[in-house]
Amino acid sequence: MKVMFVARALDRMAGGVERMIVMLMNELVARGHEVDLLTWDLEKAEPFYSLRSEIVWHRLNLGDPKHRASTLTMIRRGHAVRAIVKHRKPNAIVCFQDGPFIAIRAYTWGLGVPVIASERNAPHRFEHTSAARYQRVILQCFRLAARVTIQWESYRPSYPGFLQDRIVCIPNPVPSAHRQAKPDVPGTGGRYRLLSVGRLSFQKNYGVLIQAFARLASRYPEWDLVIIGDGEQRATLEALITSLSLGERVTLPGTTDSIEAWYASSHLFCLSSRWEGFPNALAEALAHGLPAIGFSECAGIRDLIADGRSGILAAGNGGVDALAVALERLMEDGELRRSMGLEAIKSVQPFRPDPVFSTWERLLSEVTREASVRH
Repeated sequence: MKVMFVARALDRMAGGVERMIVMLMNELVARGHEVDLLTWDLEKAEPFYSLRSEIVWHRLNLGDPKHRASTLTMIRRGHAVRAIVKHRKPNAIVCFQDGPFIAIRAYTWGLGVPVIASERNAPHRFEHTSAARYQRVILQCFRLAARVTIQWESYRPSYPGFLQDRIVCIPNPVPSAHRQAKPDVPGTGGRYRLLSVGRLSFQKNYGVLIQAFARLASRYPEWDLVIIGDGEQRATLEALITSLSLGERVTLPGTTDSIEAWYASSHLFCLSSRWEGFPNALAEALAHGLPAIGFSECAGIRDLIADGRSGILAAGNGGVDALAVALERLMEDGELRRSMGLEAIKSVQPFRPDPVFSTWERLLSEVTREASVRH
């Protein structure tokens, strides 16, 4: 089977979407399938995560994917994509996120190749962004998808009835951790670390996490906050840290290729997001035995954290006071962190990689068979 995956860009991007698409492509190659990757990237783009050499990467090199394309650029992209698909003849195309899906569905119209729309966020994201005005258009475009994949069954009711027969729920794979955290045992110098991992963006809402930590910093002088990741809000967050006089206690080290070491040497995890899809960083933290904290009204977070067992859900979505209360409960109780950490490891067992990849493989085979019958 030959499968083409499409994403807007992969150039040195260390996010969850990029990691998931690379993991899935690498696994399909290992299982004997041919895999192509198509992105809007420029010709010198390099992946942050390691791609298997067998994967054929088509970098369109037509306009910078970081900026909105002109009408002429979109037309040129359409011609280029159509030529690539005709030449490579994939059995199926998988588009990560709705923007690439809509573009590819238009560019490949009439070629007879089934296209899967892989949603990577909860539909609740429309409640927080200007994309809300396009929600109806996006959902109507999904009528043209061979399948629509979502990451949690709890998201299904938010989709209209006309899409229900083509929705397939496939969670992200969560590999077992090679090292486990010791949430109750202090680190070097008797210090404890509150960790978060994610893009420094509006979605992750890190300003709230920093403010909540500031409420507790004087009462817990042995604790530090580390946020791994980079993004457009770095300068804003750095200014906030300075204004709160937390420069010695809160650090933003940027991205890393040794994230497992950070998980294993930390004591508590928090993801303060406004919304999620299937938050890889949170799942990985749980797999390493870190108890976790997030907001109870954040889609994706509430699906992963078992409140009171593997972590704590702070009331609402985005409240500094509520988050500070949840953080303090675990910062002050090492034994509770230890017991929740053990439960956290168990909680991600249903997402073992092999069954998840097999579900993807079955879906692709099914869509390919259906297209073969039609044509």
